[in-house]
Amino acid sequence: MTLVRPEPPRRRAPLIGAALVPALVVTAFGVPAGGARPAHAIRVSSVTWADDVPVAEGALVTLRVTLAAGAATEPMVRVTGGTVAGIPDLCAASTVVRRRSYISSAGTMLDCVVVDRHAQELAVQIRAATGAGPLAVTIAEAGTATAAPQRAVVAGTPDTPRRLRLLSSPDFLNADVADLRRGPGFWNPRRSANSTSPAYERAIDHVLDDWERQDPDAVLVAGDLVDGRWGRDSHHTGNFGPVDTAAHRAVAARLAAETYYPQYVRRFRAHHLDLYPAPGDHEYGDNPWTTSKRRLAPVFQEEFARYFTRTPSGQARFRDHPRGPHAGTAYAFRPAPDVQVVTIDPFDVAADHARIRVDRQQLRWLVGVLRRAQQDGVSWTIVQGHVPILEPVRSRGSSGLHYPGGARSRLWKVFGTYGVDAYLCGEVHDVTATSQDGILQLAHGGAFQFGLTTYALLDVHDDRIDVTLRDYAVRVRDARDHSRLWETVRSGLRKWVRVDPDPVTIGTLTLNRSGQVTARTGMLVPYEP
Repeated sequence: MTLVRPEPPRRRAPLIGAALVPALVVTAFGVPAGGARPAHAIRVSSVTWADDVPVAEGALVTLRVTLAAGAATEPMVRVTGGTVAGIPDLCAASTVVRRRSYISSAGTMLDCVVVDRHAQELAVQIRAATGAGPLAVTIAEAGTATAAPQRAVVAGTPDTPRRLRLLSSPDFLNADVADLRRGPGFWNPRRSANSTSPAYERAIDHVLDDWERQDPDAVLVAGDLVDGRWGRDSHHTGNFGPVDTAAHRAVAARLAAETYYPQYVRRFRAHHLDLYPAPGDHEYGDNPWTTSKRRLAPVFQEEFARYFTRTPSGQARFRDHPRGPHAGTAYAFRPAPDVQVVTIDPFDVAADHARIRVDRQQLRWLVGVLRRAQQDGVSWTIVQGHVPILEPVRSRGSSGLHYPGGARSRLWKVFGTYGVDAYLCGEVHDVTATSQDGILQLAHGGAFQFGLTTYALLDVHDDRIDVTLRDYAVRVRDARDHSRLWETVRSGLRKWVRVDPDPVTIGTLTLNRSGQVTARTGMLVPYEP
């Protein structure tokens, strides 16, 4: 996808280390440091529980917060002995560029932006913790705190255990970030800037540190790991050699891959993260596909396979893969005996054509994988691919590639016939959760260099998959001298980037065994354009 360079609005949340705008520092009860918020009537008039019986460990209970009519407000719900289970409907949802209502990374605080001025009841779902003592909740609004009566927590029926945790973040990084000194090219600092900086590496480390803390069994990145417009050199730097002939462009593309892919992989390994990527359009040089880029398709496929789907000795890392041109870019594996994960490559690019479709060989293989999963009694089947199939989806700074035919396509019908539960995709740098035919499509991810990065945690249980959408506050800007990090094309990456290392939850949902999506909150409620 050809990136449209957005200039996202500044985020609400203050950033650690950020110095672009004065930060709003909030005390424990939501009072801005150095003074109170503009005076307005307190809207929280009462805080009660929906019932008064002892709460079982792991059970959901409802807190009722009565709001009087008045101006927009922002009550904060703080929980001890439990966690907030979702973002109430009355709380204005965040977007990927505007932080509004959210749940803290620990799950113990809800910041709820209420814009409706009418008298309302705010219903907050809270899950009691196990072995954490009584359940206590405090509501803070404009410096005034109201406590709900404490609830006793008793032993209860244990929840079904979490069998697996997957972390999914398509389009991470969607940029060429590497130290050119560690690659095989011909970088000369007098000809161009490097392709990374200490600020970039710190920012990426903040994200991967957080992912490591989540302790996922696998990390899925559904395409656009890199910018990938290789075999070109718009600034005539010669960093990867000449690009004046087809043969030279192929060599330059291989040198670029040998620079950017290994350093991408090393970052994940340094954080003990098992990476399972899918190819995106940027792993094929980015659309639109000119004749010179189409001729490089075999090179792009070979280099992706070399670093992600083959061992150092050249053997296939995954036993289950198709034959044909996508043998090294599509694969299947089972991270747990009852969970099937499939990576598809929807890019059919060759010297004489470029189209989005799963080719016949890959589709036959996919049917075989899904049929075996059904025969083996696999409980959950998850597919990742770069482009959305169902529309509409939100889109930001993207050319909006999508799978032709949508729900009428043969690919989607295969999903339905053979029991696919979820399809994870990216491309659009925004978030939309769509449910159709018993299948959840989750478009998510971001474009790191433009301050857009989200990830989804998929906690797999015997009876359900709980999905938690988390978002980072990221700021990028130009260096004082307006210099930028080097890429083969474009004006390069902005050098200054800061990431708040503690992401927040901006949406949740649950997918049950019958394919129903329930408990949608925040940004994961149905999208109505």
